Amino acid sequence: MEQPKQKIRIAFNGHQFIAEQGQTVLEALIDNGHFLRSDCGGKGRCGKCQVKIHDPDLESLSPPSEGEVKILGEKQLAAGNRLACCTTPLRDVSLEIPASSRLSASVLEKAPPLLLKKHIISETLGERPKNNYGLAVDLGTTTIAVYLCDLAAGKVAASIAMRNPQALFGDDVMSRISAISTEPDLLKRLQRMAIKTIEWGAQALIGSSRIEPTHIKTMIIVGNSTMIHIFVGQSPSSIGVYPYEPQFVEEKRFLAESIGLRFNPKAEVRTLPLITGFIGADTVSAAIAAELEDTPVGTMLVDVGTNGEIMFLGNEGMLATSCATGPAFEGATIHHGMQAVPGAIDAVQIHTKKRKLSYSVIQNQTGKNKRPAGICGTGVISAVAELLRTEIISKDGAFNSKTKHPNLRPDENGTPQFILVPPEKTAEGRAIALTQKDVRAVQLAKGALRTGIELLCKNTNTDLPRKILLAGAFGNYIKPQDALTIGMLPELTPKDIEGVGNAAGAGAILTLFDKRFAKKAKELSRSTRVLDLSTHPDFQDTFINSLAFP
Repeated sequence: MEQPKQKIRIAFNGHQFIAEQGQTVLEALIDNGHFLRSDCGGKGRCGKCQVKIHDPDLESLSPPSEGEVKILGEKQLAAGNRLACCTTPLRDVSLEIPASSRLSASVLEKAPPLLLKKHIISETLGERPKNNYGLAVDLGTTTIAVYLCDLAAGKVAASIAMRNPQALFGDDVMSRISAISTEPDLLKRLQRMAIKTIEWGAQALIGSSRIEPTHIKTMIIVGNSTMIHIFVGQSPSSIGVYPYEPQFVEEKRFLAESIGLRFNPKAEVRTLPLITGFIGADTVSAAIAAELEDTPVGTMLVDVGTNGEIMFLGNEGMLATSCATGPAFEGATIHHGMQAVPGAIDAVQIHTKKRKLSYSVIQNQTGKNKRPAGICGTGVISAVAELLRTEIISKDGAFNSKTKHPNLRPDENGTPQFILVPPEKTAEGRAIALTQKDVRAVQLAKGALRTGIELLCKNTNTDLPRKILLAGAFGNYIKPQDALTIGMLPELTPKDIEGVGNAAGAGAILTLFDKRFAKKAKELSRSTRVLDLSTHPDFQDTFINSLAFP
């Protein structure tokens, strides 16, 4: 029997749509192309997705969550203000969306595709028809980046990055796989979320660049294996259970209209091939952009995100592995964590002599300084590195109460935490702190990555990588010395660690411009050998030894 559905009316433009039973207001809005700020990924922590419900009553909406009460307060709740991510309609409701809650095209940034600089595109294209554009999409677990490419001019015309709304169903791929395995109907909902987000980004780029939607002829999609499965509408459930096999590894081709992309229904959509269930098209794309096969033997490409993918060029060719770093590096699962958006702390410095602390905050381009609202992944690593350097935390990760630092204080439960910003200096009037649990999350994440690196080296009879290329937003912005301080990377010199930006996005862009890169991707996916860490006899000991700080 079909479940009843709830009708939600958006008051600001009279638009009406039907929400599925159990959907939050935020998910229902996303489903229908209306995007709100959701810096915390719909977890009820950031307070950015506020909506105003008209004539609210107890029977029309789910009761306020504890997080809503804490963020909004009784007065705002009584006035009809709610967090869209925490509110489920129980019957027809009418609402409006404040301007401050709406997602703008400048909210998020993803690392730039730096590797394009080594490929001189426009000079090698030859004569191309005008008004010929393509979209390169990096469908990340946390962030979706869309690049509008002028194929005639051989350049990126514009780009945009948005938070992946699938985070409503979990910060990492295993959470989303589990959700789909438990409730198969969720596959269509998660697919729709990705498609609606890409559509929103494409429309924003089309509008800002003043081109016709029909000028976009092609789209190249890269992402990890789970994201690609969801995007094409195939269940990733098999990736979540041993032997972790994907449903397919080959590239996919189809028309945009077949999956509901509407900006140009006849545009051709292509994905790059996968390698395994946990080494996907994004890793393949990053490797071809970095020309990893042509680098000196001993070069390692490390893409750090919610899952860590590593490719290593050894004497016998390419070897790859993946490790479950978790979302700590991207600010998720951190108590006051947030994405690298304006308002996020991205670096911390503790001045030993004066025992004072300074930090930097990501700002937007409006000229008005934003107060800190939380801390992103690079800020977390920077803070942990500084706490280690000043011996406020010990090598086992525990806070050292003997330091007597004024910022080291117990929380309401008596557990030690380090105050980064006092409440009077934050955007929300709440202190921003690094907790003991946060430090443990960093230890687990860096331990997983370091284990992957060490076992790849061991299986190629290599002591250390010759050079490490750090890909992804986190990899691009992290300071190499911070990564070395916490033991996330092996004992190289900072000059042997290079940030290469969004290499996955760069590979997708290059494939749009030159079909030879698609051929390279296919060859690489077939020739790469894979090291399965889960069955490696040395995994457990190596991982445990990697948890402690140097």
